This record gives sequence, structure tokens and C-alpha cells, in this order.
Amino acid sequence: MKANLPKSKEAKTSEQQKGMPRDQARSGEQVQAVDLNGGIDLERREAYIEPKTRALLRELLQSEEKPEIIPKYNPGYGFGYQLTGIKLDKPELNNLPRDFLENLVRLDILVNSFYDSVSVCPFCNSTIITLHNRCPKCKSHDIDKTGLTEHIPCGFIDQRNKYVDNVCPKCGERLIEGQYRNMGRWFVCRDCGERFEDPEYDLNCRNCNKVFTIKEARLLEIPKFALNLNRKKEIRQNVASLESFRELLANMGFSVEMPGLMVGQKSGMQHQFSLVAKKQVKDLEILIALDHAVSESEVSSNPLILYIYKTSEVKVDIPIFVAMPQLNETARKIAQGHEILLIEGSPEEKGAMEKIRSDIESRIEMKIIEEEAKKKLKNGKSGKSSVFSKLTGLTKKT
Repeated sequence: MKANLPKSKEAKTSEQQKGMPRDQARSGEQVQAVDLNGGIDLERREAYIEPKTRALLRELLQSEEKPEIIPKYNPGYGFGYQLTGIKLDKPELNNLPRDFLENLVRLDILVNSFYDSVSVCPFCNSTIITLHNRCPKCKSHDIDKTGLTEHIPCGFIDQRNKYVDNVCPKCGERLIEGQYRNMGRWFVCRDCGERFEDPEYDLNCRNCNKVFTIKEARLLEIPKFALNLNRKKEIRQNVASLESFRELLANMGFSVEMPGLMVGQKSGMQHQFSLVAKKQVKDLEILIALDHAVSESEVSSNPLILYIYKTSEVKVDIPIFVAMPQLNETARKIAQGHEILLIEGSPEEKGAMEKIRSDIESRIEMKIIEEEAKKKLKNGKSGKSSVFSKLTGLTKKT
């Protein structure tokens, strides 16, 4: 891993040479370039830093088997999702919403496949529906499911419970083995007396209270989800690297927020960083804003351009940008002239975190020296002003 310090004196941008403010000259075209070229990549990077997504991906990566996220039906609201073969003490991962998982599929982090299909309400798509037997003659739901018995000598057929004490209600003879037969399960309508072997059905949606037939019901496919193995390396690097930086800064005494939110001083927009860390050093609060980007070969300039724009909007003492495995040549040139601690490579490399810690500590020392120099300069000017005032007063008296 390489940690590159800025070369502000060696390489100035053309805008700076012309005297134009860097953030004003570039901000519009920078954001436009990101929107045009890297929208989905930006969304994916933002997804990696969401706590719920990180927790889910960490569990999927740590499982020795190939875990799946399968649907689980809850009578209260329908289908939720849980991980198979993993016992979790995290409630937020025991009932994952389908739209949350489908968004990760859209971002190419997860993949989905067929699990089951169910009937849902054609009006509101709810799975909370109940099935009702219906009389085919009068459409009543007041139906009894029973068995029919035929008394063969007299031909009487009725419900089995009508043969009280095994006596035929028509001829009065007792039922004798071989002289009656059971005709299987039947349905009897209590409203109209109709007997039928197969009822019709109604479905009642318990969410919107609409009634519809089975033919009118809509079929809904229920998928299952799994980790996208084609991005497993990228996912592992994102999850592991952020945790490494969080642990490093926490050990250095910083309070860390992942993701971190800051409001732009000029636009008033809320900007999200992969990580924001704060630490009080003497009378100075040190603020770190870190973004990171991962690619298979080289990180393009888009995420770096967006980061430069965001840091031009907020006050950051130590701006850090992490690129894995490395920035491309264009992005590296853009990084020159900006006071960014540029880190390329994986933090898991030997000695990488020690080097990063050393660089951050050096930046903190520089900030403290700068602050003390400003105070001395301010006090010096104040002292000179006081002496000048005294001399002016003496001259007037003379």
C-alpha cells in the first residue's frame, strides 16, 4: 500500500495558475462527470458503507458454506428474509425486507434466483389472504364438510351424523355391515341444502378487504438471494478495509462515524463520506473525512473528483482518499495539487496500517504547528499595534 503526500508546490492546476478558485472552477464539471459516468458505481460504494449492508456482507463472507438469504412468511405482514445456517443475535438481519435485498441485486452486490411463487391480492399485492369455500349454487360461505352414507336396501343417502344410533332415518332399519357404504367426503351448504363434491373458492385480502376468485389472483414470484461471487473480492476489500480504518482511528483516540455526514458550507447540501472521525488535540479539533473506492484493476477519476468537490464544501483537516488496488494515471494527476492523503492498495498488506498511522500523526503535528504559528503571529500583530498606539498617544501629548 502506498500513501502519497500532496505535491501542491510542484503541480498546480491551470485554474489555480489563472487565479481562479479551485472549487468554483471545477465543482460543476466534476459533479457532472460523476453523474454521467459513475452513477451506479457511486451508489454501490455508498451501499458498502451502510451499517446494515456491512453487517449482512460480513456474515455472508465469514460463512464457511455457501449461505443463502431465503424468504420466511410472517402472518402479520407477509414475507421477510433471513440467512440460512447462521444463528444471529442481530435482529436487523433476522428479518430483511425484500426491497432492501433487491436494491443490492440492482447494485450487483447480491444475485437472486427462483424460490417459490404465491397468489397475492390483485388490488394491493398483499400476501395476507384467506381462502373460503363457496357453494356453487347460492354462493354462500356457510358450508359443512362431512361424509355421506348410503343405506343400500332403501337407497337413502345423507350425512353420516343423521344416522342416529346407526338407524336409517328413512326406513328405520339398523345399519348392517355390507348393507351400507360410505361415499367419501362431501360438502353441504347450510343455506340452500345443496350437496357437492368440490366447492368453489373465494379469496379475501386481509390488507385491503377486497374479495376475488383464484383465477383473479395475481401470481408473485418469491426469490432467494446470495452473494454475487463475481464481486466477492471487491466486497471483501470494501468491508474489510473500512473496518481496518475504523479500528485504526478508534485506537488513535478518534470518535468515528460510518458513514459520516457533513453539511456543505456554501451549498447547504448534506455530503456523505465513507468515514468521518474527530479528535480533540489540545485546543484544536482534528477532523478526518475519508472516502474509498475499489476496482478490479484501477480506480477511475470519478470517485476522486466527487471527493474533491465534497471536501471543497466542508472544513476538513486531514482529507484521506483510499483507492484499491490503485488510481489510474488520470486520477493520480487530478490528485496532485490537492492536500489529500492518498492511499493506494489494501490495508491488509504488511506494514500498511503502521504507515498510515504515521502519516496521520504527521498531519496532526503539522496542523498543531500551523495553529501555534497563527497564534504567535496574531499575538505579535496585537503587540505591535499596542506599542504603536502608545507612541501615537505620546506624540499627540507632545
